Amino acid sequence: MTTTPSRHVLALLCVGATALALSACAGDDATGGQDEVSADCEPVAEFDTAIDSTLTVAAIQQLPGIDVDVNTGELSGLDSVLLTRFAEENCLELDAQPLPGAAATAAMTEGRADIGGGGWYKTEPRGEILGQSETLWYDQVGIVSMDGLDSIDALDSKRVGVVGGSLFEEPLAETLGSNNVVSYQSIDAIFNDLESGRLDAAMGAGATLTIQVADRGNDDLQVEVLDPDPDHEVLTTPGEPNYPYTKDNEELGAALDDFIVRAKDEGLIRDALAEYGVISEAALEGPEQ
Repeated sequence: MTTTPSRHVLALLCVGATALALSACAGDDATGGQDEVSADCEPVAEFDTAIDSTLTVAAIQQLPGIDVDVNTGELSGLDSVLLTRFAEENCLELDAQPLPGAAATAAMTEGRADIGGGGWYKTEPRGEILGQSETLWYDQVGIVSMDGLDSIDALDSKRVGVVGGSLFEEPLAETLGSNNVVSYQSIDAIFNDLESGRLDAAMGAGATLTIQVADRGNDDLQVEVLDPDPDHEVLTTPGEPNYPYTKDNEELGAALDDFIVRAKDEGLIRDALAEYGVISEAALEGPEQ
């Protein structure tokens, strides 16, 4: 079982006095923007953006990736650390726009956003229409239920919720039957139906499910993180969150890859994940081969 994460407040993510530490974390009122870019700022990398002097992020609201407060613009999550720093070191303002999955994808393919935030998994279909960065970390698959269901086989004949368009939707429907799988627009809607008894279980990213359970304070909900299962390889192989970006912007992709490598080396990704209870070596290094 995944360690229960701490509450997601932005102050907790001001971690590490490293070369990549956030100057934006100096105060308690950090938001998606940072201090005005200095006129003499010299970017680490050069690349085009959808809007001059701005890094526009199509943000799917899902922790531990990102959460944008629509009233204040405050950010929390891993991306509040990484993308704020990436924008800062490249002399850009950060504009994180909360969008559902399909709209976020369209924003990037149509050139209205530069990067996707919120824990996007690498997939072959996405790679056909979007660029995909270096892997940030490895996210084990999880099942949440009231009954401690802990395997794909345990979901047989159960009514299971998934986020529509997610990596799990199609293979889960093939395994359990489409009548037993219900797709939702948001993780919140899934949990509402799970708590009301309209669902038996839900499947998704283990870290996201664990955070949701902690935030809701419902002791009846149990999250079981799945080890890779050769009988259900597609459904149990850990996902690889990354930063998708506009397909033809190769310079942006190269800059992201360089930044991610440095963030790993400095321990910034490790420290930010730890604030959400994601502390296993498998999350950082991937499953054993």
